[in-house]
Amino acid sequence: MPEVRTKIPKRIGIVLSSEFIWETVFNLYQIEKNGYMRMAITVLPDENEKQLIHFKKHIIGIMAGIDLVNADDVKPGSLRALILSASESEFNSLSNFEEKGEAFDVDHNLRAFIRVVYRRGLPIGAFGYMAPLIVKSVQGITETGPVVTVGNNPKLQSAIITAGGQAITTRPTEVIIDHENKLATSGGQIGSSRLTEVAEDCENMFTAIKELIKG
Repeated sequence: MPEVRTKIPKRIGIVLSSEFIWETVFNLYQIEKNGYMRMAITVLPDENEKQLIHFKKHIIGIMAGIDLVNADDVKPGSLRALILSASESEFNSLSNFEEKGEAFDVDHNLRAFIRVVYRRGLPIGAFGYMAPLIVKSVQGITETGPVVTVGNNPKLQSAIITAGGQAITTRPTEVIIDHENKLATSGGQIGSSRLTEVAEDCENMFTAIKELIKG
């Protein structure tokens, strides 16, 4: 009998930011514009109920009808790619960077999720603060150190280098593609909060994601 291949849904997973709203909006727009289905994901643990309610209130307040799926319930095989966004406060809630600095650790839920997605070879796109979290999460399972950008943020760049990655300084809207590790990164709203530049940045990111999907 001929081999039966399971068709992967045309779905992009997106970890939303409740504070970097424009990254969220323009990323969701690019997903729909390019004919993909979205899967809105939260990496906040269920036990952090107060923070989860706050997060949902912010997201639902700007986007009616959006459903959030916890990362624990996501089957990576149902995705084509993953895009992640986070503000500074979300970065600090998902790591102990404020306390430990360059010796920081990543929240175990996020770390486990990223490692599963990475090991499946799915393209990962990350804006700003999410880049060092990804580099730290995949530490020890990469053949070559990830090449990423956080725009021009010396503190985060140093954290990336310490975690075994390479940090490239970029201007607003620039996206760095690491084909070896299937990563696309940009400074995002760290680099600019101008709507036109955030919109262009998200468009450039999705172009990079599509390139990695085809690759």
